[in-house]
This record gives sequence, C-alpha cells and structure tokens, in this order.
Amino acid sequence: MPSFEYQALTAQGKTQKGTQEGESARQVRQQLRDKGLIPLDVSPVAGKRKRLSSQSLFATKVPIADLSLMTRQLYTLLGAGMPLADALRSVANQADNKLLKRFTTGVYEKVAEGHAYAQALMQSGFKLPNDYIATIRAGEESGHLTEVLSRMAESIEKQEKIRKKMRSALIYPVLMIVMAVAIILFLMTFVVPKVVSVFDNMDQELPPLTQGLLNSSDFLDQHWLALLLGMFSIGVVYKAFMRHERWRFRRDQAWLAFPALRKFLIYSSAARWARTLGVLHASGVSITEALKISAEVMNLLPLKRKVLQMGNEVREGQKLHASMRKAGFFPPLLLNLVETGEGNGQIDTMLLKGAEHYEEEVESAAATLVSLLEPLMIVVMGGVVLTIVLAIMLPIFQMNSMVG
Repeated sequence: MPSFEYQALTAQGKTQKGTQEGESARQVRQQLRDKGLIPLDVSPVAGKRKRLSSQSLFATKVPIADLSLMTRQLYTLLGAGMPLADALRSVANQADNKLLKRFTTGVYEKVAEGHAYAQALMQSGFKLPNDYIATIRAGEESGHLTEVLSRMAESIEKQEKIRKKMRSALIYPVLMIVMAVAIILFLMTFVVPKVVSVFDNMDQELPPLTQGLLNSSDFLDQHWLALLLGMFSIGVVYKAFMRHERWRFRRDQAWLAFPALRKFLIYSSAARWARTLGVLHASGVSITEALKISAEVMNLLPLKRKVLQMGNEVREGQKLHASMRKAGFFPPLLLNLVETGEGNGQIDTMLLKGAEHYEEEVESAAATLVSLLEPLMIVVMGGVVLTIVLAIMLPIFQMNSMVG
C-alpha cells in the first residue's frame, strides 16, 4: 500500500507532520479527518523521492551513518522474528530525518509489492554502495540475511569510525593550507603593489626578486578571472576523463607509484577487503561469490582487477592464500593469517583479525602522515612569506645604501 506524507492541523491549532498509508491521497485525507485533524497537504512519498533525485545528485545519497543505523535496526527486528516488510515499515516510522524516512518507506513499498530486498534497494532511487547491495543479495540467496545484516552493521560502523578519525585529523592541515593561500593572495594582490609603488618614481632599477614579485602581482590582478575559469575548466575536463575506466586505472597507478602513499593505500584497501570477505564468508556466502563482492570495496582499479582475478583462480581450485600471494600487494601478516585460517578452517576469523590489525595500521599511518604534513606546510608557508618580505625590503636596503 502506498505511503503519503501529510501536514495537518490539530484541534489546538498546532501543525503536525507524519506519514500515513492509504490507497489514495483522498483516502488519507479522510483518515486524518477521522482522527480529528485538518489536512493541509498530502503527497505521495514516492513522488517526492523522484523529485528529490532529479534535483540533486548528492541529495539522493544515503549517509553512511544513517545506513549503519538502519542496518542495525533492521537486524534487531528480523532477529526478533518480525517479517522483513513489517521490519522495514517499523524502521521507516521511527526514522528521524526526512531523507532516511523516504528511503526506507520506498524500500518498504517495493518489498511489500513482492520484490526482493536487494532489488528494492536498487530501485529505491537513492545512491548506495555497490558492495552493500551485492552483500544483501548474497545474504538473501544464501538464506542468511539476518546474519549478514548483523555483521554488516558492525562493519559499516567500524569503517565510519575510521573515516571520522581521518577527517578530524585532516581538519588542521586543510585549514592551514586555506589560510596560507588566503594570506599569500592578500599580500600579492593588495600589499605588494602599494608598497612597491613607492619606488616607481625613482630612476633606480628594482632588484630582480622585487620586479618578479611585482610582475606576478600584476598578472594576478589582471587575469584572476581567467585563472579561476582555467581551474574550473581543468576540474571539468578531469571529471570527464575519470568517467572512463582506462583513465581511472592510470590515475590509480600513479597514486600507487608514490612511496609515501603506497603503504597507506594498500593497508586501507586490504583492511576493507579483509573485513568484507570475512563478513560474507562468516555469513554463509561461498568464497568465490564473496571474492566477487569484496572486489567492489577496492577503490583503486589496479587492486580491484587483481581481486577479480583471484576469484577466477580460486574458482579453478587454487588456494586463497596462494592467489593472494600471486596478486603481489597484500601485506605479509594478512597472507600468513589467511594461510593459517585455510589450514584450520577458520578463514573468516583470521580475515577479521587481519582487518582489525590493518585498520589500526591505517589510523597510525594517517596520524604519521598528518604529523609530517604540518611542519612541511609551515616551512613552505614561511618560505613564501619570507620571499615576499625580502622582495619588499630589498629596494629599501638598496636605497639606504645609496643615501649612505
């Protein structure tokens, strides 16, 4: 049965908002009147969802925190023996924000019509991680949806925790970069021209550093709009190129070629992959299907292709740890854990242990990277400001020596 969002007046004249199921808007209005409410606006939730999707790409993306909360609530209700459709309706009714309410209500409607949960997620009109939907589908097909939801909720929460720590660690460096750029632009645009203009009436030739800084200041003042348009154009061209897998592959190869970033990127990817594979295998999903799904969490295409190749090799009878070793990028500890897990039949446990270890390594590497960036940015910013100050002071020193 369709759901409608309504806005109505109570007997006390207060505005009340909510959702109500009904065959039509007219029926919902009558239901509201029967409750003693005066309906002001009644509109279908599905219709609003479509309009929201067409308005903004970002508005249709379900935040990771909301997805984790919904997954946890759904697992709890299913674990208590509630049918999937009823559990989804309950989650939708208690959702606090409108975006999550529209998303869960739309999924509930699809499931109530007879669609599978994974199919309902795909047709919801909202953006979800590909590996999330693939994992749900695998859980449904294997008959272990409740177990999959339980482990997925924990996995999403841990990944979100790592993201928050990394974002908080990067706040200070980003602020420093923004402030440095703002100060330099201010000096180049307003301070330098006024100070150096004092020497314009002198016949003395300006020092090369001062003249170069003055030329740079004039260029910024006259062509700032063209520079902004150029930067915008570069961004547009970059996004257009990144739509093609070939260019994304080359970009990711370039990232992996940086020694300072390679270890961080590989540890991060290995941790996500190990946790996803461990969750899927522990939930009853076959190792070949789990490898296919776990490849979706690999953000770097060179690594993703190697994981997909691993799936083909394992399907042909090769051991997982041997296939991982052949891929050539997994850390040694994770290889040893998987080999041990395959030997004693606890591969999912070993994968999750490896994921926890490398998640801690990622946090430590991120903290180290930020601690190295901060003094480097201070030195660079100090060097730029010192260059500007010297360019201003050199003509003064030169003039004093001539007077002396």
